[in-house]
Amino acid sequence: MSGFCSGLAEPLRSLLKVKHALGLPYEESERHLHRFDQMCGEDFPGEVALTKEMAMAWAVARPAEHVNGQMRRMSPIRQLAKHMNGLGMTAYVIPSGIPGKQIRYRPHIFTHEQLRALFDAADTIRATSFGGRREVIIPVIFRMVYCLGLRPSEARTLHCNDVDLLRGTVNIRQSKGHKDRIVFLSPDLHEYCQNYDATISAHHPDRIPFFPNRSGNFYSHCTIDYWFQQQLGAADPHIASSPSSRPRVYDLRHAHVVENINRWTVAGKDPESLVPYLSLHLGHSNTEDTWYYFHLAADFHPDLRRLANTDLEGSLPEAPDGLR
Repeated sequence: MSGFCSGLAEPLRSLLKVKHALGLPYEESERHLHRFDQMCGEDFPGEVALTKEMAMAWAVARPAEHVNGQMRRMSPIRQLAKHMNGLGMTAYVIPSGIPGKQIRYRPHIFTHEQLRALFDAADTIRATSFGGRREVIIPVIFRMVYCLGLRPSEARTLHCNDVDLLRGTVNIRQSKGHKDRIVFLSPDLHEYCQNYDATISAHHPDRIPFFPNRSGNFYSHCTIDYWFQQQLGAADPHIASSPSSRPRVYDLRHAHVVENINRWTVAGKDPESLVPYLSLHLGHSNTEDTWYYFHLAADFHPDLRRLANTDLEGSLPEAPDGLR
């Protein structure tokens, strides 16, 4: 990314230096900081303090902008202001409560038939004249998100050395909460990834990303989202065009959780005792986040409704069999 050009260039560079030194990805926030710098350079030339006018000009909601997106856009500017204050510089911190409370997205719960149609569509995708190997990558990256319950960003930013195809493990590094974890490939997914690796290595023998774009770099989240909508439209146009419950790639992670909880219930196992281990598998920092998925599953599966309001025990019992 190009350098900063406004009067806030030095504190902006200083903030990024700190974030990168901590090993934080900070990709989306860095993009917002560059756009904020551009706005400051154009609308507040020569201003070296982060004034209220500058901060609030950035905070104004954009046409059709979701409040969650507005909050994500404002967060790094708050961090910049606090960083500048810590350095003894003048900076206005956008007050908490602006723009309001985050709206929690209610995910689309896929049926088995919809998932089957989605992966069938991914398996029949063809190569394009734009280069890259999307016809090889798409079937695998979406399967990894679903079968392993990965966050989409975790899948697309996998390094080759994160995926151990001998042991059948995947190392998720510096994900949400900046914690590492290891997840295990099922035998069929393990074989699927081995076949993929053999194919893609012929085109990118020295690649760093497990899923390289045509330049050998990591794909952007926009590309993955675009692919998903393409495949969803081919698999089930009615769902893809629904404005109220338009599915996201992230919903495959929700589907992974719901499927596990449903399977446990059908098998007569106690989901309450298994959810803590599922939480570790998903990389949740606390079990409350996993219980959010549990409530979604309860809505979807009537057999779980009696457990939907049950509190989770604070201690972990002995790990039972059956967590997949």
